[in-house]
Amino acid sequence: MVGVVDDREGAGQLGGRGHLALSLGWFGLNFHWLPIGFVLLQAQVRGLVPAAEQPGAIGLAAGLGGILAVTVPPLTGLLSDRLRTPWGRRRPMIVIGLAGNLVGLAVMALAPDYRQLVLGYLLIQLFNNTAAAAYAGVIPDLVPGHEYGRASGLLGAMYNLGGVLGVAATLVMSSLHLVTGTYAVIGVVIVLSFLPVLAMARERPPTPAPASGTPISTRIRAFLAPLATGDFAWVVLTRLLVTAAITVVGYFLSPFFASVIRVPNPDQFTSLWLLLVFVAGIPFGLFGGTLSDRLGRKVFVYGSGAFQALVALVFIAFYPRAVPVILLLGVVYGVAYGLYYAVDWALACDTLPDRMASAAKDMGLFHVAYTLPQVIVPLVGGLLIEALSTVSPGNGYRAVFGLSILFFGLGTLLVTRIRSVR
Repeated sequence: MVGVVDDREGAGQLGGRGHLALSLGWFGLNFHWLPIGFVLLQAQVRGLVPAAEQPGAIGLAAGLGGILAVTVPPLTGLLSDRLRTPWGRRRPMIVIGLAGNLVGLAVMALAPDYRQLVLGYLLIQLFNNTAAAAYAGVIPDLVPGHEYGRASGLLGAMYNLGGVLGVAATLVMSSLHLVTGTYAVIGVVIVLSFLPVLAMARERPPTPAPASGTPISTRIRAFLAPLATGDFAWVVLTRLLVTAAITVVGYFLSPFFASVIRVPNPDQFTSLWLLLVFVAGIPFGLFGGTLSDRLGRKVFVYGSGAFQALVALVFIAFYPRAVPVILLLGVVYGVAYGLYYAVDWALACDTLPDRMASAAKDMGLFHVAYTLPQVIVPLVGGLLIEALSTVSPGNGYRAVFGLSILFFGLGTLLVTRIRSVR
């Protein structure tokens, strides 16, 4: 184990089947989110909003949803840590979240206008993040410290595999001109992927809530304390920057391929490009986490930041239009993507301030680093594209690729501040 001593009670071997079952939730989450954020939302906006307003409309929808994505995970994680029910503290939150998520998917699929589309997006942000926060607490509940790397690698691989199959489903449905039918597939897959997680979600007694006489200011400071100091705070910050680097480009891939690269079927091409990204990332997620238990976590972050920034730089410098070159860049980007997600969860679990008392709440704060960029970055990116593209078509996309390079550089640099993990 790198950097920390395993203090989890009853630590032992989770076993191969246990790791696989536990990782299926992450498979379902990315099968859900990647097609919605990077393909479906963009495709529906293009059908419902005039062309000149589309980048801003995408950014607004993503930003509004991101507000819930930022606030919901730590709050519902805290509730999950302290919930007392006959079914335990994680299972009820997951079930409620999955049920509400299905409603949101139906609202998006049937949206006749932009307002209903945004309403459905807000519903899935609320309920999906409720389920995800409780699921985040299950992982440190069950995984012994000396297997964090193995768990993180498998989680990363299943994350990429979920993206591959989610995008593949979108690719097939868009080829059949039934792109919104993907929502039904997503609903079935995410429910099935969480059934093994629900079966495994063994409980330990919840931590008592603070005494009612505790001042609210003290409770808020205690709630946010992990973000203020220590290695966990640096892990959260570096994840936030890396996610911002991915998001600032990812939410505008479809309009970029449509208006700049001028591919004939942008939805299909975006799905194919993302498919290559996740296929390339799977082996690095699968084996990288286990290797990081021996080699350290940071080297994977360094390699990831360098390769992803290089891909963004090539797009800025050359705006390549040759399809084979663009697809090759997707493979390179996918390798880097896999390197990062091989150690993403391991870094967080390595540095958790208190795994026994506040695992779901603190992992909810960690999840904010994944969702906070969705509040700010797409909105800023959309406005930037609109403003600069009026001067010269394509300038706005060069700007967002430049921001991506900046965020990758900062995220890679600041990981050096994490002291307790190699």
